[in-house]
Amino acid sequence: MYKIFLLFVNIIIAATCFAQTLGEPQGSVNAKSLAILNKISSTYKNSTGTQMELKIGFTDNKTGEKSTASGTLKTSGNKFNLTTNFAIMIFDGKTLDVYDKQTNELTISTPSDDEVSSIDPTAIMTMFKEGYKISEPQYDSANRNLVSINMYPEDRKSETSMITLTIDLSTNTPTTIKTFGKNGVDNVLELKKIEVNKTFDETVFQFNADKYKKLQIIDLR
Repeated sequence: MYKIFLLFVNIIIAATCFAQTLGEPQGSVNAKSLAILNKISSTYKNSTGTQMELKIGFTDNKTGEKSTASGTLKTSGNKFNLTTNFAIMIFDGKTLDVYDKQTNELTISTPSDDEVSSIDPTAIMTMFKEGYKISEPQYDSANRNLVSINMYPEDRKSETSMITLTIDLSTNTPTTIKTFGKNGVDNVLELKKIEVNKTFDETVFQFNADKYKKLQIIDLR
């Protein structure tokens, strides 16, 4: 379950990666797509706090296994709170708390900068700045406000073969993010609701262990 939760985190991170501009177009980056992504960037980069309602579906094309998860992501600066139907992950800028609802276990750690970069929505907001080839936008024939952009990792060792972003041009917000894994596992992230310029109480980014009876604590600090 913990591995599934981390997979959920790694996918939803893409939803907040538009908070910084992508820079100047390169030879492998389509200028039209870049302009669209930069419009999304301007929507979020100055947000004091962001809240997203999320749903993700996992499909293993080899086994036919499918599963879904839903959750709410709240971010402010480098802090975040991700609450799903099976786990809670809270990072206060220093300490990472991961609570598994099924086992009633809390894992506490102080991740390194590299580890934070793999799970923190604020730390990898620039993941699209480099290392991806960006295709020409494809407009939906039924709704011209919807456009899809394919992104291909330049690193051949990447576990992902392609990321497809679907964007609503009327609101400059991403609606779905699809990732296609080389291991045969594909994921579809649906962004149900996005709110910017939210103000969160500091307790949102603090795990209250007193709320959970017979809590098992695994302290890795």
